[in-house]
Amino acid sequence: MSENSTITSTEDFPNQTETTNPRNPKRKEENSSNITTLRSNVAEHLHISPILFAEISRTFISMVSIILAGFLCTLAIQSSDYRWKTSGDDMMALVDLGFKVIPHTSHVFLADLFMLTLLIGSLSLNLILAESNIARLIIIRRIFWLLSFLLCFRLITLSVTTLPSPKSCNPIVPGNFLEMLKTSVKLITGSIKACTDNIFSGHSTFITTSVILFRVYCKYKIIVYYSYLHGFVALCLLIATRIHYTVDVILAVFITYSTHSIYFFIVDLCIEKHFLNIRRAEDRLGDTELYQRVAYMPNMFNISLVGAVRWMDGLDIRFRYEEERIRDMTRERARQRRFDCNISSDSNSTEMTHVVVISPPQDEEGEPSKRPETS
Repeated sequence: MSENSTITSTEDFPNQTETTNPRNPKRKEENSSNITTLRSNVAEHLHISPILFAEISRTFISMVSIILAGFLCTLAIQSSDYRWKTSGDDMMALVDLGFKVIPHTSHVFLADLFMLTLLIGSLSLNLILAESNIARLIIIRRIFWLLSFLLCFRLITLSVTTLPSPKSCNPIVPGNFLEMLKTSVKLITGSIKACTDNIFSGHSTFITTSVILFRVYCKYKIIVYYSYLHGFVALCLLIATRIHYTVDVILAVFITYSTHSIYFFIVDLCIEKHFLNIRRAEDRLGDTELYQRVAYMPNMFNISLVGAVRWMDGLDIRFRYEEERIRDMTRERARQRRFDCNISSDSNSTEMTHVVVISPPQDEEGEPSKRPETS
């Protein structure tokens, strides 16, 4: 009985997914089928599975996005330094409580060292401990997308407000566009430092992201606790070396943590919507009036983020793969059930066969007859 119930539940999954998309135009279906066919042909030519090829393709797009966001952010940094140089104001360093609490050190490389060791360590260890190649691609793609968004947001904050440098510094004055690109490469590699690369802190963004990677993907608690300590020391070194103001660090930690929290929360929403057909919390509650009395949210907020994260994370790829796997399992179990039924019916028919025993001919007194048998 339990086996039949599990089979019935698995058969319901494709139906639930179909109800989530009640109407799909034929043109959209044809385009998606053409893309799927092309993806399958390319994957077959490369001798890899179609789902792995789809994950690699989506990861490549995220890699392009973070490269583009990084270069645009460096252009904004150069523009901020230029505004600081040509402003004509007395751009004295701001008063910062962190500078008074944390002693100053001139060893600027310490902040970069702690940040790089934490970032490389978190990436390497989590990719090694990942369960499969697809899991590794998921981790890398999430890092690329989230850092791309954070760099774009940082691009905006750098462009709208220029804070004075917290240390003595020579600002970068860009020349033509080619020189700006060369300076961007030097800024990315860390060979040169900008003066007004302040709010919010890019170093703190990478440090916080590294700690979150350990928190989400690492199974060993001792390593997670150590990442907290390592990250805290790295953040303090940013203030001690006067690379950033304290407000730069605090904002970076808050914005990075909030971005990751929203992203992973939307991933859960996508899974609930796809497999359980839960679009809102009131669907789970089952009482719309009660939900509105308590929450009072007549209109859903940020609906577009759900679809964006669904595509960015590759959930649509894995949803499609799981549906196909469930259908294959359902067909296999149905075939096995029919096979078992045929075997049981054959065994029952064999048990019901009567065995007829032919006794030898007897005479009138019940003794075996002595008469010869006729052929």
